[in-house]
Amino acid sequence: MGQIPRETIERITDENDIVDVVGSYFPLKRAGTRYVALCPFHNEKTPSFGVNPQRQIYHCFGCGAGGDVIRFVMQYENLPFPDAAKRLADRAGIPIQEEVFDAKEESRRQFRRELQTLQRKATEWYHRLLLRSPQAQTARDYLKGRGFSIDIAKRWQFGYAPESSNPLMDWARQEDGITPRHLVEGGLAQWNEEGRPDRGAYARFRHRLMFPVANDMGDVIAFSGRVLSAEQRGGKYVNSPETVLFNKSKTFFGLDKSKRAIVRENRAIVVEGQIDMISAFESGIENIVAPLGTAFTEQHARLLKRHVGESGEVVLCYDSDSAGYNAVVKAFRVLAAQGVMVRVAQLPDGEDPDSLIRKEGTEALTGLLAGAPEFFDFQIDRHGGSRDLGSLRDKLAFVRELSENIALVDDKMLQDSLIIRVTTRLGVGETDVRRLVAEAKTAALRNERGQQRREAAQQRREDAAAERGEPGGQRQPPEGAAPQGKAADLPLSNRSIRMLCQLLLSDADTRTRLTAQEPPEFLRDLPETEFLTRLWRADLDPGSNASISGFAATLTPPEQDAVARLRGDALPPSTNENLADECLRALHRKALQNRIRGLKARLNNPQLTPADLEPLNKEYLDLTKRLNDIPPLAPNGL
Repeated sequence: MGQIPRETIERITDENDIVDVVGSYFPLKRAGTRYVALCPFHNEKTPSFGVNPQRQIYHCFGCGAGGDVIRFVMQYENLPFPDAAKRLADRAGIPIQEEVFDAKEESRRQFRRELQTLQRKATEWYHRLLLRSPQAQTARDYLKGRGFSIDIAKRWQFGYAPESSNPLMDWARQEDGITPRHLVEGGLAQWNEEGRPDRGAYARFRHRLMFPVANDMGDVIAFSGRVLSAEQRGGKYVNSPETVLFNKSKTFFGLDKSKRAIVRENRAIVVEGQIDMISAFESGIENIVAPLGTAFTEQHARLLKRHVGESGEVVLCYDSDSAGYNAVVKAFRVLAAQGVMVRVAQLPDGEDPDSLIRKEGTEALTGLLAGAPEFFDFQIDRHGGSRDLGSLRDKLAFVRELSENIALVDDKMLQDSLIIRVTTRLGVGETDVRRLVAEAKTAALRNERGQQRREAAQQRREDAAAERGEPGGQRQPPEGAAPQGKAADLPLSNRSIRMLCQLLLSDADTRTRLTAQEPPEFLRDLPETEFLTRLWRADLDPGSNASISGFAATLTPPEQDAVARLRGDALPPSTNENLADECLRALHRKALQNRIRGLKARLNNPQLTPADLEPLNKEYLDLTKRLNDIPPLAPNGL
């Protein structure tokens, strides 16, 4: 954390506008002098995440996340401070020269950089094999048969993984700095025997068409390999395992290319496979993504919600078989819980987006997407038609299923509209549907509370185990995990301390006057004053966002969170022009009262001799006089 000169950090924050940087990840909406959005760090349905362009900070009132532009990139990209600063420095064209060396931290960061370099070099190697190797003829024939030109292969950096492990291992040995450990940690290989690196490793991807998987910024972080023959073992697609770079539950294939179109159209189309996504994108349907062989997750839904905006929608374009229907229902449930409008494009039987485009042209898929019905109409039309709804039992079961889905919709007006739509189309009583919806909401709430109780009980057990020093007692959150609840690692519960910290960070005149002298000694007698003292002695300019960011870079993460909260919160209204002096008087009184209470407790000790009592009594009288000499507080009190 201290490896980049403070002057460089100040320049980085000064030349990277936080609105532009945050807006490059997801859309922001102007709200007065601020910009707001759904928080990317926790689950919410109404925006509590705000960006302040004047102070160049972000702050979420829901989970407490906050900080400057470097802190945002750290949290969003799951990067350590130096890497986030360097990314922003590259963005602004600022050279960096490090001045301090921390061996342990540098080793961790260096290995991460090496894995990132490995992904890039592997992408180039796989791509060269696809274009030039005789072994890759099957892959080239497959692409030609699917209508993918050489230009498309180059744009998407398609590659080929050889049938044998030897070429990958030979290539790695010829590359400087790539070891078997890099291949395994990077997801390209597996150990022959788990826990025995001395036994060697083998290639994870063999005789597969390789699709590089990129993050939002376009950096390759993983691969997805598709089989090239029906006899191959393994799944149709094999993805990289999760690594320090790759989390498949938070990643969409192609989002780095499609995110601008999604934001522009307030609409995201989700298909099941990489080939479908690429085929549609190359045909002009650019607001499209594909998950990576995993169930649709809450993180996926939040990611799409941030890009489509509050009024946007997601169109699910899955296979028309029963597995596709089940996948649509599961995805709807996750998306609806995030407040996302869901539509479903109904593909013809036996077709996927790619095959439909090749057979009938792009217009066929475009028409289906444009006319995609809202989820409940799709569910009634598609799935209701496959049941004998003349049977009372089947009709009630279907209505119960619909009611459970309606219960996921929070918007009361939309929920009422859906209930009326179900009662009208299925000929059931509105009262019965409303009762089923209410029951479903109650059951969901009960399940949620039960889960919360289980998690709380588990946390209590782990905390107790930690206090006893038992192994496994301290559960550490994964690196880069979103903050949960209010950020309160650095308590500032005393109102006077909190206001003094805010004044030192925001009011140049007050700061100049206070810091002309050392912090008062009485602060040592009070809790929560260590951070105040550090702010008091800091070299910073309240009028310069870059200066404050440079200072924050020297702090611990809890202290950085505290700075973000203090800068994000407005000072309480006060009619007192000398607010800082009032705060100091209040703290001085508090410190003296604490010492007097301590003395009283000592004076009540029956074992004290008269000789012991005399100095204590003198000290007590002195403290009492000093307390009475402090001018009374202003009427608004502190």
